[in-house]
Amino acid sequence: MKSDRVLIAIVAAATVLATQTLLPPVLQQEAAAQNATTTTTNQTAGNQTQGGGTAATRATMGNLTQADFGPVTDNLNTARESLQTNDTTAAYDAVNSVDSELFGLANDQGEQNMKAVMQQFKPLQDSIDGTRDALRNNDTVKALQQLDTADVELLKITQKLLPGEEEGEEE
Repeated sequence: MKSDRVLIAIVAAATVLATQTLLPPVLQQEAAAQNATTTTTNQTAGNQTQGGGTAATRATMGNLTQADFGPVTDNLNTARESLQTNDTTAAYDAVNSVDSELFGLANDQGEQNMKAVMQQFKPLQDSIDGTRDALRNNDTVKALQQLDTADVELLKITQKLLPGEEEGEEE
């Protein structure tokens, strides 16, 4: 019985060590971001309901749809393209635009829902802040990694939402 616990502890420690040394930095960041998102989602869902994260997210996000996040995606892409052409000023401006778009989306949900929506945006916001910090430190590689993490976090948010109206869609 005691030897089983020791064996489990050894396997767990070996797994953690292998994960930390073998995974590329981007995957480690994605795993850390996923853990942060899971914690945030669990806390939010626990505060609202005992149900699943998707229903809680939809309730928190009100009438937001995937299409509402188009400008956020566009600005993340602009930031990435700017970094690839070594235009850090344009990248910084695009990242600031992402920040403004997120605030606008949260603000559109009404004052009573804004805090809950911003809580849903927190992992994405953290990645945006990390991108800005990397840009200020002239660390293009880290800025690109943070943008990748932001893309992952944005995808997690939008997958829980209804598709909404696409641009150019006819009625």
